[in-house]
Amino acid sequence: MVDIITQNHFGVNTYVLYDNTKECVLVDVCSQTEREKQEIRDFIKSKGLVVKHILLTHPHIDHLCGAEFACEEFGLPLTVSASATEILQTAAWQAVAMGFNPMNMEKVNVKTIVAGEEIHFGESKLKSIECSGHCPGSLCYYNQAEAYIITGDALFSQSIGRTDLQGGDLDLLLQNIRENILTLSDTTIVYPGHGPETTVKDEKDYNPFLS
Repeated sequence: MVDIITQNHFGVNTYVLYDNTKECVLVDVCSQTEREKQEIRDFIKSKGLVVKHILLTHPHIDHLCGAEFACEEFGLPLTVSASATEILQTAAWQAVAMGFNPMNMEKVNVKTIVAGEEIHFGESKLKSIECSGHCPGSLCYYNQAEAYIITGDALFSQSIGRTDLQGGDLDLLLQNIRENILTLSDTTIVYPGHGPETTVKDEKDYNPFLS
């Protein structure tokens, strides 16, 4: 099951993934205000969930900004791509530049993974999939059994992530989307970092960047 909580002034989608066991995964916790933090707490409590993993799709501040809160609240490390660690160290100046609350990455315990690794929770599993290009260290998280993928800022409904920021690479992004996302089943639901969900088939048919 997938629930979406959209937060902060960039409208980032935080994803709560869970199954009948009530174990869950949080992806891209981006809470800034106390109200937003309480919204995450209340949702977890209302569903009776137990958080097992806190995942990050990529190390940009709008997706990273709630990590300090979430990791402390649930006593877990932040799981990120091993290739994301360099940009993670720029979190403080990213926050200043983009109007986010100050962030101290030294308070966040970081656990690194590489593309192809699996994340297990309850009776479910996610496969981490390489999708850099928007920025280095970008991962998607794919649940084959339930046919969905969390794409962060790699792929949106009829759009793709911008590539004019630090480490951006348009050719690499397009290659990763075509080889690692569009090769999934047409019915796979795509849950992006911003905006509405879509499907692999719709992006094949209607995304002008992928024609």
